[in-house]
Amino acid sequence: MENDNLKIMHTELMEAFHRIQKVNISSMMEVSKGEFLALQIIGVYQKKYPEREGIYVSEIAGNLRIASSQTSRMLKNLEERELIGRSVDTKDRRNTYVFLTENGKEVCQRVHEKMQVYFEGVLNQMGEERMKELIGLCRELSDVMEKELKEQVKENRKNN
Repeated sequence: MENDNLKIMHTELMEAFHRIQKVNISSMMEVSKGEFLALQIIGVYQKKYPEREGIYVSEIAGNLRIASSQTSRMLKNLEERELIGRSVDTKDRRNTYVFLTENGKEVCQRVHEKMQVYFEGVLNQMGEERMKELIGLCRELSDVMEKELKEQVKENRKNN
């Protein structure tokens, strides 16, 4: 591929990713994207393990792939808004369980419903076949990017 064409495609790809990332779906939600993801993680965990009192903060941080300190700040905000509750692990008092309150479950449900309506509209405009093709291309692109990154890192280590 010519160097000029490569530069153009690189720029166009980065612009497209940037535009997608800037789509502010938070404007139609009662919580931020990060808060919604945290609430979803907690809710899924509660359904999967109903015998447990909740999920540990460290598990939420791991699922969100953010620092525990950042997770704790987010959870404090959610707790102040009465969307989550906390309880101390009676077996190990150093650990705290986090669980959805009834209010948290209701907010999760409302936001989930709004997201479904939103993505249904997107899907209808794009068409099912084009969306399937886009998803496949994005997965393939991710695989290729990860492979190329590994090769570049390996090459850089070899040269240093």
